[in-house]
Amino acid sequence: MFQFLVERRSLALLVGLFVVSFTLMTLSVRFRGQSTLIERAMLSLVGSTIRVADIPRKWSVELWQKYQLLKNANEENVVLKRKLQSLNAPHAQIQELKSEVARLKKLLGASQNLKAPVRLARILARSKNIYGESLLLDLGSQDGVQKNMPVMHQAGLVGRVSRVGNNVSQVLTLLDSRSAVNVIAQDSRAQGVFTISPEGESEVRYMPLHAKMKRGALLISSGLGGIFPKGLPVAHITKVTDVSGLFPKIQARAIVDFSSLEEVMILMTAPKENPWK
Repeated sequence: MFQFLVERRSLALLVGLFVVSFTLMTLSVRFRGQSTLIERAMLSLVGSTIRVADIPRKWSVELWQKYQLLKNANEENVVLKRKLQSLNAPHAQIQELKSEVARLKKLLGASQNLKAPVRLARILARSKNIYGESLLLDLGSQDGVQKNMPVMHQAGLVGRVSRVGNNVSQVLTLLDSRSAVNVIAQDSRAQGVFTISPEGESEVRYMPLHAKMKRGALLISSGLGGIFPKGLPVAHITKVTDVSGLFPKIQARAIVDFSSLEEVMILMTAPKENPWK
């Protein structure tokens, strides 16, 4: 529409100037047989005026053509991007499926070393509160899950089932201050309790002074308490300080990387509600 109006207005101007010039020339030739110097100058002026008047029209037309080319190029670009995305989507889905299969294979491989049957579960949600972190799994009582069943990753211990619904269950992880695991240092066999301090730091309490714990020492579950089987990897000692008191202050880090967890194993053994009975 813009191009049409510009061309129509310019065309009217050019036609008007042409008519004036042609009329003058016609009259001159008709009455005198040849044009005068003034008429030739006027004709040159009209010609120059026409050329000058035609510049905005040409510029407008070229600008409009460039705009159309750019618009068409953008539209083609959008179409190509959509086609590329449609081609990449199946590839991304295939890669995600391969990654999930690889993770599940690792879990199943680790389950072969356990003495108890396991069920693989996916993490549906994470919950963080003043106590720490808990997980929501996609298995519940209809799948045979019971309260206090241990939850593992191939790297080590994750926590225990704290609540059970029909088709979901909640896990109290090692990163929750309400959780405590009796542990043994694999090298020195000294025993303590792995837990989370009120400040949110992972620590080992009640280790004897004579144990002389070292950084990097592996802590495994002791089996005491009747919930966690003996020998499950729990944490590594990261720092030992303040050995002047009754117990040394020992900091530790859970072996499992909770930030990257997507699937876990539930050990399908029925633990005692009260291990002392």
